[in-house]
Amino acid sequence: MNTLDGAPALLVADSFRVRVRDGAAEVRGFSRHLERFAHSVGAALCTGVASDRNAELTAFFADARRRIAAFGEGFPRLELWRDPDGAMRYGCALRPLPELRPTIALASVSVPPLPGARIKGPNIGAYAALNRGLDAEALLVDPDGRVREGATTSLLFWRDERDDSGHVVVDSERVASVTEAILIAAAQQRLVGDKPHRARDGALRAAPATVAELQRCEVWAVNALHGIRPVTHIDGTELPRFNAARLRWFEDALDRAWEPVLP
Repeated sequence: MNTLDGAPALLVADSFRVRVRDGAAEVRGFSRHLERFAHSVGAALCTGVASDRNAELTAFFADARRRIAAFGEGFPRLELWRDPDGAMRYGCALRPLPELRPTIALASVSVPPLPGARIKGPNIGAYAALNRGLDAEALLVDPDGRVREGATTSLLFWRDERDDSGHVVVDSERVASVTEAILIAAAQQRLVGDKPHRARDGALRAAPATVAELQRCEVWAVNALHGIRPVTHIDGTELPRFNAARLRWFEDALDRAWEPVLP
């Protein structure tokens, strides 16, 4: 559960980093974040994206854009709450930008998918508690041993430093990552432009993974706050050194995804 009895319940949340460049607030993949939030609202309310709440959601987005742009650099969060009386309300939490870190260590924990695992929001409190208990980013592993996602991140990995073809951790019970989607699209665009005819083609393909497999791979944890962070350790095991040229290419691709907050 994401709330105590008698307290508001967080049904949907979508957070992202805001930077200010030349006086204008920007977010990486902002349109994707708005789309994910709208889709998640439809899923949470069992109405679908197209519903009688669309006008209310459109007005909320317009107000949130203005507030986020006025606040400037930060880590805002779009929210859908259910109050104890059953009423639904939107919120826009304006929060300062946390410290940005270049790398991350993961600690695996075996947990079954929680209710609402595909929606960002209802399990934020539970995942935060896991991170505090581990004093690290929790690497969520299903009881069958398959890795699902990080508590606040999705995962990309490469089995061979010499192979440009990478993978995204695939699982049906995880949040769809905006940052991951941006990187997949960038890799696909490079494929179309380069027209490769070899196995090592730079693609990012979905693949399952276990903790033991990831400990032998180059692994990145990606999210909307930090962007890309190479994983240094999983359960205390040091991972292979990351490919600096590959990281730089994908960081450049991610840097091209900044969009203005105000249309």
